[in-house]
Amino acid sequence: MVRILLKFTEKIVERPIISETILELKVPINIITAYVNGKGGEVLVDVPEKELKKTISSLRKKGATVTVPKLIEVDTEKCVNCGACIALCPVDAISTDEESTVVFNKEKCVGSTCSACVDACPMRAIKSVKQTNAEGLSNFH
Repeated sequence: MVRILLKFTEKIVERPIISETILELKVPINIITAYVNGKGGEVLVDVPEKELKKTISSLRKKGATVTVPKLIEVDTEKCVNCGACIALCPVDAISTDEESTVVFNKEKCVGSTCSACVDACPMRAIKSVKQTNAEGLSNFH
């Protein structure tokens, strides 16, 4: 699965663009987070990698802006397991294991759409990185 960020303007927010794309392409789209109101919004979704090109093309044709948020990467050499990142994570993607080591759940993480942990880390051990399977995404039309 590849995580993509959809942005909707006030002009198109009332249209069921995600539903139309699911029905048209018969592609499963998993909504991770969403913030939408009458003025527009953003929706973070997972799309199967093999369906990525056609899904992005369809969403863009319908007026959505599509980008790939960066993922979070932890430098275990720099991390001192202080836990400063844990309390700030809005999706509970960061916890500690039985040895008090900080553990990141990449399935729950919403990546650079949040980045609260990146800013919270006093050791600068957390950074945003591009998804390797989504290089050249801006070229999809």
